[in-house]
Amino acid sequence: MRYSNRQTNGLPATQEIVVKSLSEFIKVISVNNFDDYIFRGENTNYPNTISSALREMPTGFHKGNEGYPFIQMKNEFKREIFHRLSPDERNDFLAFAQHHGIPTNLVDFSYSPLVALFFACQPFTANGRNLDENRGFVYLLENDLIDITHLLTKTEDENLLNLFIRNTDNILMDFYKKFYDFAKKYPNKFYRYFKTLADDYKYYFLDMQPLKPKRSRFPAYNNGEYESKLLYKNISENKDFIGQIEKHCGQVDFCVLEYTLMLQSFLKRVLDFEATVWWLNCIPNFIYSPILSFERGRNQKGLFVYQAYISFVEGTYNTRVVSQQRIWPEKIIVVENKSKILKELDAIDINDKFIYDDYDTIAKYIKRKYDKTTGLF
Repeated sequence: MRYSNRQTNGLPATQEIVVKSLSEFIKVISVNNFDDYIFRGENTNYPNTISSALREMPTGFHKGNEGYPFIQMKNEFKREIFHRLSPDERNDFLAFAQHHGIPTNLVDFSYSPLVALFFACQPFTANGRNLDENRGFVYLLENDLIDITHLLTKTEDENLLNLFIRNTDNILMDFYKKFYDFAKKYPNKFYRYFKTLADDYKYYFLDMQPLKPKRSRFPAYNNGEYESKLLYKNISENKDFIGQIEKHCGQVDFCVLEYTLMLQSFLKRVLDFEATVWWLNCIPNFIYSPILSFERGRNQKGLFVYQAYISFVEGTYNTRVVSQQRIWPEKIIVVENKSKILKELDAIDINDKFIYDDYDTIAKYIKRKYDKTTGLF
């Protein structure tokens, strides 16, 4: 039986592991050697992991030309409190804003499985929705994400994919280098994203979204020999970029270059509304990992997945469409007995006062600790 609501939709199947106690959870983590993973806890079985800015859309957002103004919210927050912050907090202000409740397209993850478990064990009331009130879920991503911390520090007020589509400040070169490193470290995964991109491009823009998708023409991996069978059509139309790569990087990897240029073309056609694409399954996930100097970030051992997106207004119905990158876990730990595990976590000092580390939360924790009617401690 599967407990999560994550539907595969052609994506790799995700293994579920059920635990009923803190000791079982720790055993799963240690036995399976999840050292090179990052973790996120959710207190019910939401069908997707979506960042707050792309999830918390006010009434009327889907109509008209106005997008959800989360960047403006962040900038107003900056104007109000920037003068009080340390240099590190100013330098990583996007992360600081996320931790203090300003909506962003960042998704919180942690290097600590116990921190993720704490969030998975928080109470949840379905209120009529078809979601699990009794179980929590810890999602595990292998830490093979593309690090864009340096890029994001320079461009935090811009949509990264819009910059990529327009090649603002020659950012295409930065992405080519990132994809090149990813392809060399994880060739099988790079192939999977490349094949997904080629298949989606064919489905949306060549076959024009048939009810039954036609068979993929993308060559099989075959130990990397697929590269010799590609057509490299996008490279032939962008020969000037080859010279730039040779100047900055030396030898050109034509497979990575074709993927980079095809992705740019695909996203541009989506943005020009040639087809409605809700999920961008063809892009490796991006990681944003600033040095978190503020206590809450340090205690949570936090980092972020940058959920890339593009947004446009569909002309016929004047409805805004948000095409967003899917965050897909390799493993899911299903957590039962949430209240019992919360008590076990509290015994090793993983609790509200540690996780949030602000005066109000510490005071509430102490009050609850002495309130015998709650039955929590």
